Amino acid sequence: MSMLTNKHVLAALLVAPILAVLTWYGAGQLTDDVEQQAAPAQGGASYPLVERPGCRYPGGKCGLSNEGFKLAIVVLPTGQLRMTSAVPLDFVLVGLESEGDQGPVKALPVSAEQDRWVHNFIVMPSSEDRLRVVAGVSGASLFGDVALTFTEPSDQ
Repeated sequence: MSMLTNKHVLAALLVAPILAVLTWYGAGQLTDDVEQQAAPAQGGASYPLVERPGCRYPGGKCGLSNEGFKLAIVVLPTGQLRMTSAVPLDFVLVGLESEGDQGPVKALPVSAEQDRWVHNFIVMPSSEDRLRVVAGVSGASLFGDVALTFTEPSDQ
């Protein structure tokens, strides 16, 4: 007897996909899985920034992000830190987490739109250090830190 002519197998082949879809829909209803929109940043509140994956690899492109906010970070061989944001920033504080921790220092804006900022380190930070950043946007503070592994030259 062929398996496809068995009425129980045919019924299972027809009913299983329908039950799977109904279960998926029902589980969504039970957990009240409604897609929520991100709320805009509130003045006076603090929000964490997430380190982008490129910061962990030599020669990578580094940045911090949170929802729609993105901050690109570049460290030149001269020790100059350059940061670029898609939105104007009120202020940027930078510091190093290393053996000799460097406290927060204000970075300087280099554009009238205040979307590009620089800071010149006295000594070039090592690739083992971590860069701490606090950025102010419309009264809210966004903070994060990144590994400086991306400052090492790439093997490629």
